[in-house]
Amino acid sequence: MASSKKKYLRLSALAAAILLVAFCMGSCREIQPEIPQGYKAFERPGWPAPQVYDDDPLHPANRWYQRSFAPRDQLGRILEFTEKEDPSPLQHPSQLDRAEIRALLGAIEAAPPMSAESRLRCSRELFAQAEYWSKEAPDLAELHRKIARELRPPQKSP
Repeated sequence: MASSKKKYLRLSALAAAILLVAFCMGSCREIQPEIPQGYKAFERPGWPAPQVYDDDPLHPANRWYQRSFAPRDQLGRILEFTEKEDPSPLQHPSQLDRAEIRALLGAIEAAPPMSAESRLRCSRELFAQAEYWSKEAPDLAELHRKIARELRPPQKSP
């Protein structure tokens, strides 16, 4: 008699545990975010990146261009490009600039610009930036050269 009670209690406990798990799983739902009426995205100077190599302003090549050539204010924040002046290389790059440039170069290597013209233009500017970085950060200059060589079209043998 005692063993049948234990068996009944074990089955009851197991059934209760299964019901509890099923209830908990059923109550887990994703709550969709709600955007308040009249919400406007935060605008900041220098964003989005200029569409130099690709139509997507978030493409790594466009962001590399912005990080490498965009004018800055006194605090180092990126400003809008002006039509009047030509872009010039970044002056006094911070550690953040160097880290982001490294990351963007890796992203360019993984997803280069699509058009052949954009790849060639990007390659030329990467080689130019390699010269800029050669004295200050030789390893970063070599990374620029490596990515630039990968973007070049294959040479035709005569």
